[in-house]
Amino acid sequence: MIKERTVLDSAIACAEWQVRNQVMDRQDANRGRFIRSYDQASGSLIYTGNWQTGAALMSLLSMYRQTNDEKYLEAAEYAGHYLMSLQILDQRNTRFYGAIRELTPQSMEMDPRDATTAAWALVWLYNFTGKEEYLRRAILFGDFHLKYCMHEGWPQYSFYMERRFGNFYARGSFQSGTGLFYHDLFMASDDARYITGGMRPIAENYVKYFVNDDGSLVQEREIFTWRLQEETKQPTVTPCMHMYNDDFGAAMLQTASDIFKDEKFRQAAFSYAQWLASNQDEDGGFAGGSHPSAVAVALMYFHDLGQYYNDETLLAARDITLNKLLDMQYHETGDVKIDGAFKGRYEGPAGFPGGGDVCVNNRVTSYALSALIKVECDVKDIWLGRNNKIFSDPLKEGVLYDLQW
Repeated sequence: MIKERTVLDSAIACAEWQVRNQVMDRQDANRGRFIRSYDQASGSLIYTGNWQTGAALMSLLSMYRQTNDEKYLEAAEYAGHYLMSLQILDQRNTRFYGAIRELTPQSMEMDPRDATTAAWALVWLYNFTGKEEYLRRAILFGDFHLKYCMHEGWPQYSFYMERRFGNFYARGSFQSGTGLFYHDLFMASDDARYITGGMRPIAENYVKYFVNDDGSLVQEREIFTWRLQEETKQPTVTPCMHMYNDDFGAAMLQTASDIFKDEKFRQAAFSYAQWLASNQDEDGGFAGGSHPSAVAVALMYFHDLGQYYNDETLLAARDITLNKLLDMQYHETGDVKIDGAFKGRYEGPAGFPGGGDVCVNNRVTSYALSALIKVECDVKDIWLGRNNKIFSDPLKEGVLYDLQW
């Protein structure tokens, strides 16, 4: 393993990049957003939408938990208020009440998995601050998602809020992490519907329909038949990316094993981690470096599952992956939009000379920050943490309440 101080230094530099580049002008409607992607050659800069803002928010809360530096909590709250500005609170159309728009308050589209990360961030803001408004907003989204996004135990692909556009219905494997949102919302709200109607069917269907015997993942299935279908072509997603970056499905499975007392879920996660390790590039990347976001996600799984099973192969893969991730971080370039962030997928103009040579992407950077904190220490009660509180029925614990009325 690399020295722990080196890992913490890297995490601090990453968090500083997020805070330094957050929009803070009170008269700017982007206030609270972070850099989604920035390319040095073309100067192309895009701000975070709902899920990237949420992921950055939760990773900064992890940094706050580790350092107690208030500026990270403050940045997370600014991000949370931007996310709340995306939420639909107009009750005239009950179908979208509680939904969270994709990019800005004017967006007419919503991907349930993306919006889930935004609502997930509000759960964690409530956990850290105790402010009821954050939880209330997350519950509004959770109730909307249960009612309108879950179809036979799996979330819908995409919604469009104008009838002239048709919705997308495919069952994507990347929806698996939604189960962990439902778990965290249950732990915060004490509403068991989020487990029985949300987490449990997602966990069961993920193991049944998406995790192959060799640990690899099925990417998509048809909405009403569960039949295999070719992966949807998305211009902003590299082909097969979610085979390597599972969008926290394996993290969800580990928590499912804890709450359901069933090791089949953790075994599925372990099988996937083994598949990742056996399909890793020699330098620690994946698919020739075409899936940079997978590096941080794999690091979390190699660490958590390698430790749980005391598996030498996964622990060795963890060390290789950590070195790869640290090599992806930019330092001392002199560009405040670059230094501290991690090299990610290029989203600038097509064919631009030098485009992509030096570029950062918040998908990689937020995941990297969370992964580094997990590897650096055993901090508790953080997003994606494996040392978080495990559900226990108060009745089983023999709890007695001193009831006055």
